Amino acid sequence: MISGSELIRIGRIIGSHALDGKLKVFLVSDIPDRFLKGNIVLLNLKDGLKEYKISEFRISKGSLGLLKLEGISSRTEADLMKNIDIFIDDETAEKGRDLLDEDAFFYRDLIGASVYLKDSLFGTVKDVFEAGSGDILVIEDLNKKEILVPFVEFMVSTDRLKDKIIDINPVEGLLDF
Repeated sequence: MISGSELIRIGRIIGSHALDGKLKVFLVSDIPDRFLKGNIVLLNLKDGLKEYKISEFRISKGSLGLLKLEGISSRTEADLMKNIDIFIDDETAEKGRDLLDEDAFFYRDLIGASVYLKDSLFGTVKDVFEAGSGDILVIEDLNKKEILVPFVEFMVSTDRLKDKIIDINPVEGLLDF
């Protein structure tokens, strides 16, 4: 069995399309090749993870795509998949690393990174999650307190991520507690 920590989320099903079981998908991955015909993806269903083989995919517009999975053949079945996340395993994700731009990274590369504030060790990245307007870093400071920092370019620098270090420069008042 694959644990959640070995999975990389590449998309989320946001609805059905047509009558033949196609799925409307919001793409999280910057690598569209993850959705090539024949690739295996995992869906986190109520009764656990289930593998599906991709039989068809095309980008619809922007970060939206239309996906057809073997075994889902009706609109009724597709409707049941709404809000289900689509994953690939860690090994498959690593095979795509060379497709990334030189300064690009996987969010999982952030987990465990040392966090520096004004050239002093501040804490460690524990998690990254999506919020309504963007992603949030969960940082555990040196006092073991969780701090939430918006993962935006003007507040977070990943220039030293290859050394497992990120630098934060939060807006005034964010760290006042």
